[in-house]
Amino acid sequence: MTKTLIVCDIQPDVAQKIPNPRLWVDVTTLAVQAARQKSQSVRILFTQLRFDREQLEDIPITHRRLGILKKLAKTALWFTTDELCIIPENSEKVIRRTTFLPQNGDTVLLESLKCDDDDDMASHEYTLIGYGPTVQAVSHILGDTLASPNIQWIREGIQEENVNRCHALLNHDGLFNEQVISMIDYLESLDSLHTPVPLPLKTTVKPAAVKYVCDVGRGGHLSLFLHYLTNQYGYVEWPTQPWYQEQKLVDAKKFFCPLGRQIVDLCDEPQFGSGIRFFLIGRKYMDEKDLLHDLVPELMPPTFSTIEEAHAYPEKTLWFLKKVNQNGGRAVQVLLSPPQSLESDDQLQAHVPRPLLWKGTIKCHVKTYQWIGCTQIEDIVEWQIYQHDLYYLATASKEWSTEDTSDEVQITTMRTERLYQDHPWRIQWNLTELCQRNIELVVRRAVEQRKLQVEAKPNRCEKKTTVQFEIHSADWMLDEDGRMYLIECNGIPVLYDPGQNQPLVTRGLQLYDRLYKEDPTSAVVNDHALMKDAVYLALRGTPPADSLWTHVSSIPVTAS
Repeated sequence: MTKTLIVCDIQPDVAQKIPNPRLWVDVTTLAVQAARQKSQSVRILFTQLRFDREQLEDIPITHRRLGILKKLAKTALWFTTDELCIIPENSEKVIRRTTFLPQNGDTVLLESLKCDDDDDMASHEYTLIGYGPTVQAVSHILGDTLASPNIQWIREGIQEENVNRCHALLNHDGLFNEQVISMIDYLESLDSLHTPVPLPLKTTVKPAAVKYVCDVGRGGHLSLFLHYLTNQYGYVEWPTQPWYQEQKLVDAKKFFCPLGRQIVDLCDEPQFGSGIRFFLIGRKYMDEKDLLHDLVPELMPPTFSTIEEAHAYPEKTLWFLKKVNQNGGRAVQVLLSPPQSLESDDQLQAHVPRPLLWKGTIKCHVKTYQWIGCTQIEDIVEWQIYQHDLYYLATASKEWSTEDTSDEVQITTMRTERLYQDHPWRIQWNLTELCQRNIELVVRRAVEQRKLQVEAKPNRCEKKTTVQFEIHSADWMLDEDGRMYLIECNGIPVLYDPGQNQPLVTRGLQLYDRLYKEDPTSAVVNDHALMKDAVYLALRGTPPADSLWTHVSSIPVTAS
């Protein structure tokens, strides 16, 4: 089947009426570029509304659609240039008109739309993209005058000034059974889904360029940052497409990438983002329990790599059998004695001796949040550590006992108490100094041992630029003497922002959401300001003046 792509009214005077005009133009350009890569089998036509200045004189000022042009002609020459937002190539035809919408009587348009003599309409496919009313008008000509049975519209590339009207157009059957397809469908039909479709470097000035962000579902915090990036910093969300799928028979995971495999400004899949990286290189050395223990064994509870070592431990204690790559209380078994054997991904720890209990009876740990990132100014690269100055207590739901191994007694994952800087616990146990000193030790050692890696920007940054960052959490336990133990670090901690419609995928999120809706003023967990200020810090290089993010340390990166 032969194919024609018809690009309808992609011109500056139309684009400025469209919501997110640059996104509309760039998505349409993506379709055009994909068709150009298949130039042997796809022809491309452009339609355009264009007047000579003299022709404006012939338009009645009372004309329902074009009369306004007559009124504006004294100050602005609307639709009087050949400029299109997509620059046509020599082989691509531009069909100009002086009516608001294409007409059946436009012989130039009709002749251009007809397929070659040796093709019939049933073996030809027309794909339309661009300004909604013009797409609809051209479809009527194709269906009514040329009797084409194969007409399709690309959903993401059809826009008009009235969003609701455009939505209705795309979600109701056309008069000639036009098929509405996705851009993914169109790329796949051209066998272009699995190869990059680069946007041209040469483009028109209008509409103005924008910054794109693409959340491909990698699993970090970008899905929560999107709200701030798009509403406060002018980023526009770029659509996604399938990338690849794991070669597994069961539970094969699908991965996604930016539509057209574009390199966008921000993306949670690092190879598709040109700006800030949202996953630290070498993050596993702080996220996985065995690697964290190798990094700072002196900070962690007694930990054993063999059953024999555990049996030689002199203290009577509870035992925690953990999976090294799962955090947040998942995959933890509490035992009265060491297990018979250890698997390769197990970590065995003794309970913290004589733990400090909340209100004297409840097991607890202190949770802190860190902004850990790498910045560059000119050729100077440094790791930066900020700590959020609102600490939390996470508590068990029942009184602690050395004889009860139930989760309600031993597992402390839910944040239940706020520890502000003047909280008696923070003062009595010197929590601020201990937490800041210990987290600096973790990061500094990871940097010095080359566990945390740096990909510096190739161009010299004239102002402080964030290269990569994450929001980390750390869980700390105290014994009765105030000695602090590091239980775990988590590179993707659960964060709750009541201002967003985030999926409540964990028990903790469901609890935080219920408590917030019951009483927003007394709810313990509300991470809105933490995340908002973390994004500001990443983009501006310093937190807002009223932020609780406190600078802990800068660690310079030395040459290898």
